[in-house]
Amino acid sequence: MTGGSRKRGQDRSIARACAISGLCCFAAGYFFLHRTTIEASFFPGGLLLIIGLLLTFLAAVLGLFAKPKSPRLDPAALRREYELFNADRRAIDFDESGWRLSWYEGEDVRPWSCLRQVHDGKTILVLATTTTKYWLPKDALERAGQLEHLKTLAESYLINRGKLFEVPLRSSAQVYLVAAMFDRWRRQLLTRLLGYAAVTLIAYWIVCVAPPQQASSLWGLAVVPVSLIFGESLLYLQNYSNIDWSKYAQNAEIMSDCIAYSTKTDRWIAEYRRLKEVREIPGAFLLYFDPNSYHLLPKRGFSSSQLAQFRQTVNRGKKKE
Repeated sequence: MTGGSRKRGQDRSIARACAISGLCCFAAGYFFLHRTTIEASFFPGGLLLIIGLLLTFLAAVLGLFAKPKSPRLDPAALRREYELFNADRRAIDFDESGWRLSWYEGEDVRPWSCLRQVHDGKTILVLATTTTKYWLPKDALERAGQLEHLKTLAESYLINRGKLFEVPLRSSAQVYLVAAMFDRWRRQLLTRLLGYAAVTLIAYWIVCVAPPQQASSLWGLAVVPVSLIFGESLLYLQNYSNIDWSKYAQNAEIMSDCIAYSTKTDRWIAEYRRLKEVREIPGAFLLYFDPNSYHLLPKRGFSSSQLAQFRQTVNRGKKKE
């Protein structure tokens, strides 16, 4: 029941091993070349340097194309989790004003105004508020003849909220790249500057300890940060190409107090009053309902009047918090 919502990280263990091995080979090769007194000695220093560079390049390629880890769900742990939190008998009552969920410890009464999401899964119907998810077995609701009525009633409270207009959500690769770069640099500015500076200084040190170079050759070090930015851009573009857009909401419904999204199985809303921050970049709006993630709204689906209306609506909704 909870397996689908578990986080799945990228499997970069092989890429990480290649990167560490490449670094070790590179350092060992440099050590041998720096210590040797034989001119133009290729073995073992030169060979280790080449192997280190190849392993580093391989690590970068493997890191770009790393696939998500398959979730390792322990049946015993899932059974224990079920027995602790979900095995007790429950009952739900609902009407036009809200719903009441009863179980052996008591009952939870919620008005429909608390509803934020409806998930229609294969075996369960989930009603979610800001803080709680209510898992309802569909077979029990079907036996009672309540499934369609409950689902229709719940979704109606997410739909009837004063729709203003609708915009497409799929962005271009360029807008996605600008948004991702802007977000990462805004939240991790100091870390990234220190990281880029460290890599550039390492490259400068390698150049300086080599035989004397022309002063003009040091300008080539400017390629290092440019190359890092280019590599980061390639990573975001690779992520963009791997997105299965059919699994995500195709459009966003701009309403008077929230934004509504819908897929084949889910319908949910995000209220303006919960916005932490709104950022506007060329081509898109970044809406931060959480400090570490954003909702991307491409501007190409807005008309000029809708852009002005959206800015006004969002600002008005934030002030009501």
